[in-house]
Amino acid sequence: MSLKKKTIGIAAAAAAIIATPLMAQAQTPANPYWQGAYGGVNLGGLWNSTNTSIGENNTGGGFTGSSGGFIGGAQIGYNYLLGPVMVGPEIDFQGSTLQTNVAGGAGPSTIAAQYSVPWFSTFRARAGYPVGSVMPYVTGGAVWGRQTLNGYDTAGGGYFNASNNFWTWTIGGGVEGHITDKWSAKLEYLYIGTPDSPLSTPYTTSVTGSPVGNVLRVGLNYKFY
Repeated sequence: MSLKKKTIGIAAAAAAIIATPLMAQAQTPANPYWQGAYGGVNLGGLWNSTNTSIGENNTGGGFTGSSGGFIGGAQIGYNYLLGPVMVGPEIDFQGSTLQTNVAGGAGPSTIAAQYSVPWFSTFRARAGYPVGSVMPYVTGGAVWGRQTLNGYDTAGGGYFNASNNFWTWTIGGGVEGHITDKWSAKLEYLYIGTPDSPLSTPYTTSVTGSPVGNVLRVGLNYKFY
């Protein structure tokens, strides 16, 4: 079974467990316990499909690959209730095991490499509509992270190691529910876009990158006051 299917299966089971104690409260009016600062932890999966175009050897080419990994980290944020609507910022930091084996080339050269994202952080706004203890929401913002590409390119006759920090964007949504006045759990999906400085081999003359990928995670939050 693929990592993507495992991640979705785990998330679905977690969502069912989270939903059970919340269903009885979901029809009550929004409660002020949504208001305030919170922090917590999360766990999930990250998967992608790489499709990068390059210029090399005075011709066009590229490399492709798909894979995934696990993520885990922490988040902190603040909720403001504006009438029936909740809005607020959230920042998180994620460690990642994402490793994608990519292969391709341009002209007579061939490329075999491994792409990874060891960590990233998101800076997002959330907007939701609480219905009692349950709140569906949308979210979006910026991503800052680290990416690496290690492998072999016959154009240069040797191994290469490229890495940099990048900025990109993210958009997604989720559902969060209060288990108690202080504790809440969430299920969230994010799509992470193309890095502003995509990586390739040192021998390429042009490069157009592809998305970091998809994030599906569950989280647990504690309201500070």
